[in-house]
Amino acid sequence: MKCRLRWLLAMVVWGAASMARADWEPAFRNELATLPGGARFVEREVRQDGRAVRVQGVFFREKQAKFAVLDNAGGGSLGEAMTASGAIAGTNGAYFHADATPVGLMIAGGKRIHGFERAKLLSGVFVVTKGRPRIVRAAKFTASGADTEALQCGPFLLEGGGIIPGLNAIRPARRTVVATDGAGGWALLLFSPVTLADAAKILAAPQVWPDFRIERALNLDGGSSSALWVATTPKPFYLREFATVRNFLAILPR
Repeated sequence: MKCRLRWLLAMVVWGAASMARADWEPAFRNELATLPGGARFVEREVRQDGRAVRVQGVFFREKQAKFAVLDNAGGGSLGEAMTASGAIAGTNGAYFHADATPVGLMIAGGKRIHGFERAKLLSGVFVVTKGRPRIVRAAKFTASGADTEALQCGPFLLEGGGIIPGLNAIRPARRTVVATDGAGGWALLLFSPVTLADAAKILAAPQVWPDFRIERALNLDGGSSSALWVATTPKPFYLREFATVRNFLAILPR
């Protein structure tokens, strides 16, 4: 019991110290490539109190490209799926069980693969309806026959530009995130190991994103599932996943 109490006290102290830390500040920003349709592949590094986090992502406008959920029932890699689909870029998608059954709502190419679920973790839905992508609170989501792509995941990281309270501030891991500025701009992002709380703080920091103020952001499956593939030339950029995942979120040319 004493050991348990000491551990809990240490976590409280660590959490308080974390909250008192300085803001995340940009260290550098590299424009790595301009992609078909005008999408941009960008790399940023941010630092706080000697810690560094790398963020790599693809940014685009709705008129430049579109999203697609790709089913990976066959167990292939992200790179194989992106190459076969002619994608501009893509990441891993949402959660799944050990037998590869999707967790939560999954719609791919208009086909409903798995139904909506109610669970605390599955707090958001990324959905494309009549060609328009949205990030919606799971509690406010209403399915439509016009939904062509959907992934239910979580937790929600940002809403209305503000950080969602109560995010985990202890366990760092690689993270993949889908985000929007709320005005037709979208991004798929991959973070080097970081806690969910710090990922949200980085996403909300205007000094990090002076050209892309993030209005909503939803966490996708992270850790060993996290991956990013980008159609750079002459060779694609590919930060590989460590696990076989059930679905992918791809950016396709219009």
